[in-house]
Amino acid sequence: MLSATVPALSFGAGEVPALLTALEEIGDWSERRLLDEMAGHEDDIACHILLADSVRYLAGATRMVQSLLAAERFVPTVVQDRDLPLRAAWEPWLSDDSVSEQIAFLLGAMPPALRATEDEYRHDGAAILESFMLTLADALCRRVLHAEKMHEALEDWDDRDDPHVAWLTGLLFDEPRVPAEAMRQASLVRGVRRWIGGLEDRGQGGAWRLAMRINEPFAIGDLPEFGPPDSDVVWTLSFHLQSLENDRLLLDAEDVWALRGSSASVDGQAIEAPQELLLAELGRASRIYKPIEAALEDTSPVEIELNTAKAYDFLREVRPILMEQGFGVVAPEWWDSPSARLGARLMLSPRDARLAESGGTGPNSVSESRMGLQALVSYQWRLAVGDVPLTLSEFEKLAAQRSPLVRVDGRWVEIRPEDIEHAINFLREHPGGEIRMGEALRMAYGLDMGEFKLPIAGIDASGWVAEFLGQEPGQSSFNLVEAPQGFHGELRPYQRKGLSWLVFLDRIGLGPCLADDMGLGKTIQLLALLVHEREQDIAANAQPAPPETPEPPELPGAHNIDPTLIVVPMSVVGNWMREAKRFAPSLRVMVHHGVERATGEEFFRKAAQADLVITTYALAHRDHETIECVRWGRVVLDEAQNIKNPSAKQSQAVRSLDAPRRVALTGTPLENRLSELWSIIDFCNPGFLGSAGEFRRTFGIPIERYRDKQRANQLRSLVRPFILRRLKTDPLVISDLPEKLETKEYCRLTSEQADLYESCVRTMLGEVERTEGIRRRGIVLTALIRLKQVCNHPSLLDKEDTGTPSSMLPTRSGKCIRLLEMLEEVVASDERALVFTQFRQMGHLLASMIRHAFDRDVLFLHGGTPQGQREAMIDRFQKSDGTCPIFILSLKAGGVGLNLTAASHVFHFDRWWNPAVENQATDRAFRIGQKRTVNVHKFVVTGTLEERIDQMIESKIALAEDVIGSGEDWLTELSTQQLRDILQLRPDAIGDE
Repeated sequence: MLSATVPALSFGAGEVPALLTALEEIGDWSERRLLDEMAGHEDDIACHILLADSVRYLAGATRMVQSLLAAERFVPTVVQDRDLPLRAAWEPWLSDDSVSEQIAFLLGAMPPALRATEDEYRHDGAAILESFMLTLADALCRRVLHAEKMHEALEDWDDRDDPHVAWLTGLLFDEPRVPAEAMRQASLVRGVRRWIGGLEDRGQGGAWRLAMRINEPFAIGDLPEFGPPDSDVVWTLSFHLQSLENDRLLLDAEDVWALRGSSASVDGQAIEAPQELLLAELGRASRIYKPIEAALEDTSPVEIELNTAKAYDFLREVRPILMEQGFGVVAPEWWDSPSARLGARLMLSPRDARLAESGGTGPNSVSESRMGLQALVSYQWRLAVGDVPLTLSEFEKLAAQRSPLVRVDGRWVEIRPEDIEHAINFLREHPGGEIRMGEALRMAYGLDMGEFKLPIAGIDASGWVAEFLGQEPGQSSFNLVEAPQGFHGELRPYQRKGLSWLVFLDRIGLGPCLADDMGLGKTIQLLALLVHEREQDIAANAQPAPPETPEPPELPGAHNIDPTLIVVPMSVVGNWMREAKRFAPSLRVMVHHGVERATGEEFFRKAAQADLVITTYALAHRDHETIECVRWGRVVLDEAQNIKNPSAKQSQAVRSLDAPRRVALTGTPLENRLSELWSIIDFCNPGFLGSAGEFRRTFGIPIERYRDKQRANQLRSLVRPFILRRLKTDPLVISDLPEKLETKEYCRLTSEQADLYESCVRTMLGEVERTEGIRRRGIVLTALIRLKQVCNHPSLLDKEDTGTPSSMLPTRSGKCIRLLEMLEEVVASDERALVFTQFRQMGHLLASMIRHAFDRDVLFLHGGTPQGQREAMIDRFQKSDGTCPIFILSLKAGGVGLNLTAASHVFHFDRWWNPAVENQATDRAFRIGQKRTVNVHKFVVTGTLEERIDQMIESKIALAEDVIGSGEDWLTELSTQQLRDILQLRPDAIGDE
């Protein structure tokens, strides 16, 4: 018999939370770093912690226990195990509906390994989870009670005579045993269980429960402003039965007493013995709220009356307890709203009065425009109720009142005595003055207020500050600029707004994140910005022509503007080159990429003479010393999610580049964790959201772990001015878009692909020199197919490579890299896509890659797919559940006769070189029934026959007319020299850094 042992450590229950939390955070960071380093082919990968699913699972269960304890959702109890002494314990309260849902979710997610151990739980997941949570909660409670020395309160009490003291002894000391004699133990157990049973008796035997509604006084319009209501003002607490299935369904008590019979049906929902249920539930509620007892003296209780003080006490103190016990309590809409409390609003205005009247142009001086979040603005705090500022006299009236609820601006407002005191102290400590813009924003959303308890009601601004915050009345937050004259193309209305937004934030020195949906033109909006600023510089520096000169002299170049560096994934270098040439031909573009890229003084000289320098994330790290020597006017990150891991070397490299302006372009500003959003915003506006650790403590943990809505709203308000995101589904965007958008996606070959490509070309050219006729045509056609396969993926040429792990590596193919990048945005946006390929083997490869990358089922339809299976695939893809967002089809089998309107993206992974065939395939999605814009992406490998033939088709020369009707046959008739010219690999085809 074989046996094995492994080293192990044992931990007490009280140590588990800190251990699991630390392991999860370290392990999560390590896994991300490990993946990043592997992707970057680093040689010095250090030791990393990889956590098992069971550890992550227990960490999640630990967080749930901690959140229950933090919310005071725990009770003392006693536990009587067979043949063991009676012991006291602290247990989390798991009887609420919301908690029950979380428990069910945890049970469904339990890893099999946790149920694999042979023990008393017999692989019962529910028992294992319950045991873990109960043990953990008890240990955590005892640790806190011990630290607070609560047990010292029992020093003068005898636990032998009083069973309750014995119970407290077991609860407060480390030893949980209850030191009481057997008879008293039995009495204690009965009493505790009866008490716990009363807590759990929430009327869940049926589908209805008691609900109470607190109703405001009638004729409230006659009540005085800024004063307490008259003493005879009456609030009412009315009684109802509420459906557990639909909490909006309320049956008034008057209607309950009017019912005849022992059962009834309301909106199709049956209710048994409604009158008995209402009385029983009122009796249970009266044990919590004594004023209800008076209503029970009536045989048909409907409501009770409350004065203002009692109504406030009910809302503030009693309502939460009743809700915990399972009752429904309907409060006025304004209750729990920040607008119903006294708070403070921050008033901001430009420091310079001239800027306040700029009418949307922003700061006028160069020095001011560079300041950004460091710019000084004037500020003043004003007390307010919601969005209604209060004058000093109005506040004094409020402060003089003794009522907790008063009327302000036609609505009820809660005035807490402590809020009055805090407000007075706050105004004394914050008289106003000047403050930096970044600090003002953080203060306005409650991040830099220390221990100040007064609610922050919001922010009001004027001038360019209001425009930045989107508050300027009657305007779209900033003035719209015209498309620059040097921009060759048309900006759609939403793109013009995007350009104007970029220009505006650029002028006030803030870093924008343009996060438009894929296909909405982030690239051309950025190019339009570069052309715009250069035209503005030329206009500003132009000298008027002398009077005697009939024509003005030629305008000088835009030499006052430093070059813009744009860092992009290797897969889109070619796209940026072509888009710049097409839409902004006046820009001087330099590409820092490839083995022959400039270095040292040559790089410095060429970059200084350029308007736009394009490089990759890998080279931004590898050539960092060279790149940082240039004085950049702006650094732009395309696909900015590439820096989502701030500890990665390439992220640190691009962050350290010095530039007065920074811009991030991304279609997915937030994919999995809030730290990704922090990384992008911190690049654009360093320090604004604090350090990574501060951000995690302030926002990451509260929002991701505890679903803190207040923190989520704070974060949304903080980043909203810096992020512009339009979706293709937005009504204003849809009206600007055509029904179909076609784009070319230019990719590059890897070194492996380039070697295979050149080898195929050499072999083919050598053979066609020695042959002629049909055999020559066959050699050419075979070579063309092989070259297409090389451009797709190297493994298509090697049958022995098929199905091996290396054959499925997307990093061996430039096309595969780019496809996965784009599909990531498709999946993140809950959209669906069709991917067409001519090769069945390529379809299988893509299916494996996509399945591994996104952990989603992938459909693949080809010529060998049975008819029944074809229909099942189509039905599944067309469904709206999104479980299969990617559908791969062979061009011949899936190019005609199918209706796939669920797709909003069509990818032509390889080209048929016959526009009619490709259009037929596109029409699987672009057809009657399609309600969205269809984005068509045609992949082209730079510097290969794919690009040359694509250029011929686009230019519609005589040769292309033959192509349209005959596929690839025309190539077989070319001379050897013509074949060499078309097929020869150009240097810019290789994408390796």
